[in-house]
Amino acid sequence: MNREEAQFILGAYRPNSEDAHDPQFQEALALVRRDPELARWFAEQQALDRAFSAKIRGRPVPSDLAAQLLLARTTARRAAWWRNPRWLAAAACLALLFIAAGSLLRSPAKTTTVASATTATSTANVADFAAFRGAMAATASDMSDHVDVMGLDEAGYRKWLTENQGTADFVLPASLAAKGIAACKIVGWQGHHVTMLCIKSGGRHVDVFVVNASELPGVTLGAATEFFVDAGITSTAWRRDGKIYLLAGAMPKSDLQQLL
Repeated sequence: MNREEAQFILGAYRPNSEDAHDPQFQEALALVRRDPELARWFAEQQALDRAFSAKIRGRPVPSDLAAQLLLARTTARRAAWWRNPRWLAAAACLALLFIAAGSLLRSPAKTTTVASATTATSTANVADFAAFRGAMAATASDMSDHVDVMGLDEAGYRKWLTENQGTADFVLPASLAAKGIAACKIVGWQGHHVTMLCIKSGGRHVDVFVVNASELPGVTLGAATEFFVDAGITSTAWRRDGKIYLLAGAMPKSDLQQLL
């Protein structure tokens, strides 16, 4: 049995059940004990399953369940380390612009001055995107309060997002859309509302974050797919119809590529 086969089998594993005595599960669990990366993945899946189960067990099933779900809370805990040098970078840009203006009055060397201001602005944009990725990586890895609402169909999720200031007109790549949305969340980031879509398939768990491109001004994404790693979370991003999408998961780059 290889790692992928073990992940597929363990995606259906139920702790504290008869599964532990099933030969297939026993073989997969034995591989978990020998493979540190598989062990880390299995621990994450078990934590996510416990979080989902706690959400379900924590409430009696009311007759107006759909209405209850639509009124679920939308606040998100912010990680204290989200602070970044955004305002300092903006101030630096202003200072450079003033210097550029003074240089224009004293000298015809316009090209050098404009290039300096452009470089500073580009640096600020890169810092903004890195801060965004870092904050979303922290959210993706936090299993204690991972989702706001679950158990709806896609139309239900879009309605809930509309009513809670999320992004409801998202368009997922066909391969991800086919897997279905397991849950969603509204993430607060620098005064903005970021939509998080939680997707599970074949024992994997990934999150897709959607934010209006206007909230990350100047961030450009090239045609070539680029991958990033922040605090153990691998991610990749793309732009479509005025929105920036970030796909993130605690898995190697090769595994994330297979989901696109």
